[in-house]
Amino acid sequence: MGTLIRLEDRAADERMDFVREITPTMWVPMEISACGGPDVYGNLRASGAGAMQVVVMDMMPVRVRRYARHVEEADPDMLKLLLIGENSQGVINQGGKQAVLAPGEFAFYDTRRPYDITIGLDGNQRVSMMTFMFPPSMLPLPRDGIRDLAVTRMPAVAGLGELTAQFLRQLARNIDDYTPAEAARLSAAAMEVLATRLARELEVRSWGTHESRRHAMFTTITAFILANLSDPGLSPMTVAAAHHISLRSLHQLFHDEGSTVAGWIRSRRLERCRRDLEDPALDSRPVAAIGARWGFPSAADFSRIFRAAHGIPPAEYRRSTRSAKPLAL
Repeated sequence: MGTLIRLEDRAADERMDFVREITPTMWVPMEISACGGPDVYGNLRASGAGAMQVVVMDMMPVRVRRYARHVEEADPDMLKLLLIGENSQGVINQGGKQAVLAPGEFAFYDTRRPYDITIGLDGNQRVSMMTFMFPPSMLPLPRDGIRDLAVTRMPAVAGLGELTAQFLRQLARNIDDYTPAEAARLSAAAMEVLATRLARELEVRSWGTHESRRHAMFTTITAFILANLSDPGLSPMTVAAAHHISLRSLHQLFHDEGSTVAGWIRSRRLERCRRDLEDPALDSRPVAAIGARWGFPSAADFSRIFRAAHGIPPAEYRRSTRSAKPLAL
């Protein structure tokens, strides 16, 4: 269940201070100011969707600035995606790059670096926007590719661009209608759609170069792996054979992305297992069956590998998620 904040419920001279007070809880520490004067009004709704935090805003234009001192105060290593609503505009500045966003467009940026963002260029007109904050690990893309695409305007053009924006918009608007398990699954699906859009951008940027071919091959191979995670026979050898490349070339491809083939497969399998363990709808399914579903046929191996990754056995992890506290603002 999300938290709805109606700024009009507070006295006019208290609203801006209240927004500054809740800002670090909803996102990360940063400085916020109203663009149209000292008063600010409107609504904010914050909701959790698995590891993703979603905030929908309909309020007066604001400017937010995150300085180095804010990063030192709290550095959660998160990405924030800003999606602009109807009749609104936004400008993101970070690391010498700028993205000017029109309605339906989006861009993401990194909380580990300072940024300066203005939402709404007319200080007297309410604006609508949505933010999605999530760990980079939710995007199945190499970290260097994510870094290159930060503060890049993603237009809502027909096709993949429009699909991505619509998926994110619908997820944010209806998130409180879903169960926690449904919201978590949909947020993971949103990340897959977003990753597909970003992978397309990476390919277009380096079209015809060795780098573009490498990215295209990596994207194709990782998509194949994701589609076959449940197969316990999935291995570097079978992946290489399926794509008619040598095992050495496959290992080099993943090495260039800062990973290993086996490590990438294991991490994605563990992500799927973790997601199933967090799903109350699957409580009747034994822990060992969840491991087997995602390519860990041995219950002992699954428990050992999961514990090495998360610090606790899978059964204990499942119990801990049932007692987790709801989002607090």
